[in-house]
Amino acid sequence: MHVVIRADGGPEIGYGHLVRTGALASKLLDRGHLVTYATTTPEHVQEVCPDDVEMETILSRDDPEPVREFVRGHADVTLLDSYLADGKYQERLREVVPLVVVADDTRHRIAADVLVNGNLYAPELKYDVIGAEPEWCLGPEYLLLRPSITKYATRDPPWRETPMRAIVTMGGSDIAGLTPTVIRAFDGFDLRVDAIVGPGFSEKQEASIKRAANEVSVDVRVVRDPENLPKRMFQADFAVTTASTTTYELLALGTPIVNLPVIDNQALIASALREHNAATVLDKTADETEFGEAIEEYVTDSSLRRTRHEIGRNLIDGRGTNRVYREVLSAGDANSKL
Repeated sequence: MHVVIRADGGPEIGYGHLVRTGALASKLLDRGHLVTYATTTPEHVQEVCPDDVEMETILSRDDPEPVREFVRGHADVTLLDSYLADGKYQERLREVVPLVVVADDTRHRIAADVLVNGNLYAPELKYDVIGAEPEWCLGPEYLLLRPSITKYATRDPPWRETPMRAIVTMGGSDIAGLTPTVIRAFDGFDLRVDAIVGPGFSEKQEASIKRAANEVSVDVRVVRDPENLPKRMFQADFAVTTASTTTYELLALGTPIVNLPVIDNQALIASALREHNAATVLDKTADETEFGEAIEEYVTDSSLRRTRHEIGRNLIDGRGTNRVYREVLSAGDANSKL
């Protein structure tokens, strides 16, 4: 089977679309299928997605016609993960081969054979459907997680009554530039802190993070895009992150979280975390003092960390990619019988 994935990512728009579609691409490739990305950001697909994917570079994010023409001659199934692809865009692709849409919200009408929304809040949303209803894959049981995360999600993380390690990972590009503020909030705590510099961080951002690390007494290790990031997240006693894809990875690992939304479309995740008591959620305007108070709470309250560990593991079972993979195969098989 040949699956064409329409997705983009990078420092300006974030890497979440590539991370989660890359998880499915890995599964497809492992099972012998062909995967091609139709993308405006081929250089970032190379950074984030599996090495064996092929690429078709397109020039427009909101014009479906080049993708439609490529899909017509190549794909058995199209997977679409883009905030710019509205209902009309989806309809054009669906006319050619079965369409699987990955969505986070209801900003667009849905014209798909399968709709995947792995967010905690997904089942509660009201979807406006064009034509026949899709197969509904809603909620964290359909969450797309990287193989490197699911490997650790099946293991019991190290438990320390007194925390020793923390991690700061503010996404692939830290759009809000909060990493230095968070590092300064750790000043005075007896911890080792991994401060992650994502693939989309600028040299200026990295220099600012290193300056902050040198200003504090805590042991801060500044690391750029480490290959062992899942292991670092798994080994941490708690994490500070944005309300993004990384949040779900940390929940699956059972790592307690200090969390905040930094852009509007992260507000639903933050609200769901509060509802489930799954993280310490701060407002997007949080300052160094508020981060410090949230850090101190985890350092001094082991029962809270234990509770958050259990809630995260109960919410995310780590098998969502397998379930979505089966739906993609089913859509392709149905098309082949027409």
